Parts: sequence; structure tokens; C-alpha cells
Amino acid sequence: MVNQVIYGIISFSKIIFGFLIITHIFPEKRWDKRWVEKLGWGIFIFLSIDQAWDSCRGFIPWLQIIIHGVLNAGILKIFYRCGFWEMLLWNWLYDIAYSLLKIPFMIIRGVYLHQGAAYVNVIGGRTREEIILCLLQVCVIGIIYFKHLDKVEFLLKQIVRFKKRKVLFLITEMIGLGLICMILDLGEFRSYETVDITVSILMAFSILMIFMLYMIYIIYIHSREEQRNLIIQQEILTRETGIITEYCRQDAKRLHDLKYTWVYLQNCLEEKMYEDAMESICGHLEEVNVLQRQRWSGIPEIDVLLNYKYQKMLKHGIDFTEEIELYHLPVSGEDFMVILGNLLDNAIEAVVECETSERKVELSVKNVNHMFVLKIGNTCMERPESTGKRWKTSKDDPIHHGWGIVNVKQIVERVGGELNYRCEKDWFEISILI
Repeated sequence: MVNQVIYGIISFSKIIFGFLIITHIFPEKRWDKRWVEKLGWGIFIFLSIDQAWDSCRGFIPWLQIIIHGVLNAGILKIFYRCGFWEMLLWNWLYDIAYSLLKIPFMIIRGVYLHQGAAYVNVIGGRTREEIILCLLQVCVIGIIYFKHLDKVEFLLKQIVRFKKRKVLFLITEMIGLGLICMILDLGEFRSYETVDITVSILMAFSILMIFMLYMIYIIYIHSREEQRNLIIQQEILTRETGIITEYCRQDAKRLHDLKYTWVYLQNCLEEKMYEDAMESICGHLEEVNVLQRQRWSGIPEIDVLLNYKYQKMLKHGIDFTEEIELYHLPVSGEDFMVILGNLLDNAIEAVVECETSERKVELSVKNVNHMFVLKIGNTCMERPESTGKRWKTSKDDPIHHGWGIVNVKQIVERVGGELNYRCEKDWFEISILI
């Protein structure tokens, strides 16, 4: 009886930790009233006590996992702004993972006692060894909750991010629950036939769990890469915003200096220093011609960026031609600056390696009916090489560079577009169609 009570307390702690984790990940309540929150936690605690007492009857209460998983998901959906299927996925994933280490222990105990799964799981009652194992598991859950909850939150949100992922995990969990049920329905473990069936089911269960862990790992790696790309996009956008800010500062400085230019010219005319006045005027006209800004698209942010890149190309002696017929952007202005800034930087980086007489960049941006077409072509010395998802960069820091095309492609694919490129001898061209 004492073992039953201790086991029930441990099971209660495990269930409460499950509620705490999920309410931390989905913290937005449906109602802000205090009494509703108390009512919700009262129901959670009542359900936890009921489930913990029921757990005392079975080492792995598989029927309870299924029924209470559905019940808990429904209650969570009532009190929190979350989806039913997301909550069901979490409850089943949590309980299956908790039961994972129990299965080998239960089989070992059955073989040692020459008893069947039903005896070990229910009739034989709870033992000290089972209590120690479950206590260790709850301690691990506690460490995860207090130390690594951010990683659990990140993974769960990535799993439920897409419908296909949710469906795949739910199907996997259903298969896992079916295999657990088959193990618990086995006869006495002293029979060779039963042992063979047990080994087969365990192998299937192990393969399923490895597959699930592999899916979680792939999602984690992919999501981390997306997160890193987002950080790089933000850095690029910050850099391009800095360009616009610098242009505004230059304009303010020129406006400030203009009055002194007029004072100097007035003084030259009063003193009849016509040659000095003419020299000053010619110098300023030359500066104006060099810094003259063009209206490329009619969209201020893009025009500033294009003017900056154009000045950069003039500095390197690059022949730049453009054809812009733009009245609508298929992405946000920020995303378009990331796209255009990256592609032009890549083009300039490749062109400066060519002979001065062969440096050429062509830009075409058009809205054709309901389509958006962007093409950037440039001369190049050699065909760009790729390393996995990235192209090799000639910059000194290859770790933090070479992600430009990855970020551009990610933005384009996010809005359902296509990115293609072709390379012929000394000409490279990249095109985007949205």
C-alpha cells in the first residue's frame, strides 16, 4: 500500500510538470479573470489526482494515456488559446517518452518472475524498483523544466508549425501506442514464442522511436538554420538602412555647406575675382555630376539603394545598364532591399575580378501583367562554385559570408516564387520570378 501511495505521488508530479510545461509554452489565456484561472487550475489538479490514482493500477496505463490525452487536450483548449491537435500531440508525445524506459524494465521483470505482461503491469502491484525508476524520470523532467525549457518550447513550436508535421507526428504516436498495447497484451515471458514476439515488437518500437527522434533532430537543425538566416537578413537590412541614413546625413551636410559656397561666390563677384568664381562653380558642377542621383523606380528606399550601388559601380569602372518598369513589389520593401542589395553586391564582387574593359552589370526589374521579374547579369572570370546550400565567397571570412543567395532564395520561396541562374563562359545571370 505504501508503494502504491508513493508511486501515485510521483505520477502526480509527472502529470503536473506536463501541464506546467505546456502552459508555459502556450501562456495566452482565453480569459483574464482571476476566478477562471483558479477554476482552470482546480480542474487540472483534480484531473492530475485522478490520473495519478489510476496510474497506481498499471505501470504503463496505456488506456489512460489515450483517454486522458484526449481529455487533457480538450481542457487545455478551453482555458488556453491553443489548438486541440497540438495539445493532443504534446500529451501523447510526453506520455510515450515517459513510458519508453519502462518497457525494457517491465520485460526484464517479467522474464525474471516468469510472469506475463498483465501480471507485471497490473496484478503484481508497484515495486520499489519501479518507484526508483519513475522518481529518476521525474527528476530528469524537473531538470528539463527548470534548465532547458526554452529548447523544449522551440522544438514543440517547430513541430506544430506546419500541418504535415503535426499529422506525421500524430500518426507516429498512434503507431507507438499500438505497439505499447501489443506488448502489454503478451502472455508469459518464459515461452520462447512470446519472447520472439516481444523482441520483434521491441525492435519495431525502437525503430519507430529512432525515426521520431530523427525527425525531431532534422526539424531542430532546419529551424536553427532558418533562425540563423533570419539574423543574417536583419544584419543585411541594418546595413542597407545605414546606407540610407548616411545619404540623409550627406544631404544635410551639403545643405549646411551650401550657404558658405554662396558667400564665397558673392565675395568673388564683389572683388571681381571672376576666375576664382568660375573655378569654384566648375568644381561644384563636377561634384554634382558625380553625385547626381537618379529616379530609378519611384520607390524612395529602392532609389537610394540603387544610387548607392551605382556610385560604387562607377568607382570600380563598371558599365551599368538598367531597365526598370516597377509599380508594385511582391514582397515588403525591407525584403526587396535584402534581395536587391545581396544580388548587386554579388554581381559587383564578381565583376571587379574582370578586366576594366569587360566590367558589366545589367539589371532588369519589371511588372509584367501579374508577374514580377527580376534579372541581374554580370561578367565573371569563372563559374561560381557551391558548397552545399551556399556559393563559395571570395571574401576573407567565408563563415559569415556566402549566405546572400540562401537568404534571397528563402524570401523568394516564402512568397511562392522561383529563383534560377545560368552561367555561360564569362557571363552569369540570376533571375527571380514571382
